Amino acid sequence: MQRSQSVLRWLGAIGITLAPLCIFVIPGLMYSGTFETNEEQFRAIAEGTHGGYEGQVSQICGAVFTMAAALGIGGFVIARGRGKTLGVIGLVTGMLGAITLLLLLGYESAVLIALKSASDTDAAVTLALALFNEPVFLILLLAGLGGYSLALPILAFALWRTGVLPIIVPLLFLLPPLFSLVPLFAAVPYIVLSLLVLLPCVWATVQLIRGAPMRPVRSRTEAEVNERT
Repeated sequence: MQRSQSVLRWLGAIGITLAPLCIFVIPGLMYSGTFETNEEQFRAIAEGTHGGYEGQVSQICGAVFTMAAALGIGGFVIARGRGKTLGVIGLVTGMLGAITLLLLLGYESAVLIALKSASDTDAAVTLALALFNEPVFLILLLAGLGGYSLALPILAFALWRTGVLPIIVPLLFLLPPLFSLVPLFAAVPYIVLSLLVLLPCVWATVQLIRGAPMRPVRSRTEAEVNERT
């Protein structure tokens, strides 16, 4: 039992930090250019001046690490017996979000291949714009990013209920959306918001690797005995 919990703990520790690192931070550092429209971006890709397969590979790895975080932390919390509901919700949300992200990235990879291998740039850009306006792409985008964005804070809250993290850690996941909503921080670069997500993730990784809960988790039987005495 202890060995299985240790494996799950390490799996979650690795996944929760590498997931946002591979999905947002690394691609953001690779491709720092900004485009006003999708057409400009697609044209730059077709002409070979922007984008590449490295970013897609990184994000695919990020989706796999999201699965690892969901399985590891969700399984660890469920095994410890406290915060089970949050653990189950985080596990299911993370797995569904990761699977949807893989489908989305497969869709985007097909468009990227079409743009890079096209002999007619205008036709390739027109095709890419049409594909990105398809309802299936929008559904995958919303479901994939939504599932991923919800899974990490839910898993962090589950670790808090288990006693591994202080409450401040899951609350730190609120910083990026708050920064996006406050006009004062409207000019904050996207990469900075991505790095903010890493803060609670790295904190969770350190605590999981340490393996020592911040407060003891007592069973219901032990609590009842203490109350009676």
